[in-house]
Amino acid sequence: MTASLGLVALAIAAATATLLLMIREMHLRALDARVSSAVLGIPDQPARSKDMIGWFSSLGTRYRRFYAEENVDELKALLQSAGFNHHRTLPIWIGVKVFCMFAFPMAAFLLAQLLGSDTSNTLTLTLVGVVLGIMGPRLVMMVMKRRFDAAIRLGMPDAIDLLVVCSEAGMGLESGLQRVAAEIGQTNGPMARVLTDLLDDLRILPNRFDAFEKLGARSEGLRRFGTMISQSLQYGTPLSQALRSIAADLRRERITNLEERAHKLGAKLTVPMVLFLLPAMFVILGGGPMLNLIHAFK
Repeated sequence: MTASLGLVALAIAAATATLLLMIREMHLRALDARVSSAVLGIPDQPARSKDMIGWFSSLGTRYRRFYAEENVDELKALLQSAGFNHHRTLPIWIGVKVFCMFAFPMAAFLLAQLLGSDTSNTLTLTLVGVVLGIMGPRLVMMVMKRRFDAAIRLGMPDAIDLLVVCSEAGMGLESGLQRVAAEIGQTNGPMARVLTDLLDDLRILPNRFDAFEKLGARSEGLRRFGTMISQSLQYGTPLSQALRSIAADLRRERITNLEERAHKLGAKLTVPMVLFLLPAMFVILGGGPMLNLIHAFK
């Protein structure tokens, strides 16, 4: 009984803290909007103040100070490797993580109370909610990172071939990247965004090698591409030749991965065959003789 009352009190305290947090953030966002409207002449936009993404961004901006600098750098690298601009999405991501840390345990506790579970089950569901609230956003980001890596591996050879055509047609590197990003955007959006970001970095950063190093930090295939281009620009080797070689290497690597997966298919099919096919075959082949033996003994 005492444990149940303690859990109820803990849930009420967490719900109150979350509600106060939401009210405070809404009040601060409304105050910022009024100050911007009064001082900077920016018109008040109540629709944006009610936007959930803006609320997450405000929450993440205010609670970013609780993260250590190495943790922030790790989050930036994770967002960048998943295809996001960490300057824009880092506060939103931190806000989502903070919200999930409070919302998931509360939802699990309320679900346990609605189901009429006892104290042990309620505590178990609450702990599961805590784990999901902490690990769930990171697992979602890892899934998005895998999808981004797959899209990059699929679109990199085609983008390099188009860049070779642009280079042989007399276009420069920046104009070629812009044309390839425009052409490949209809079939591979992540690859188009990567090329657009690279083009922006080449125009903004004082050193081109920094742009290619930043590109290589996003994916393995992009690292090889950035290293090859930077070496070609540094030593003066023909750009089209370097692009052809890296495109051939990427396609050869893709074919090798497909062959490896095909060779593993036989071993992976063994378990389904043993579990589902062999029992049915034994029933079909041995069912008739077994029935005949049963009739004979009767």
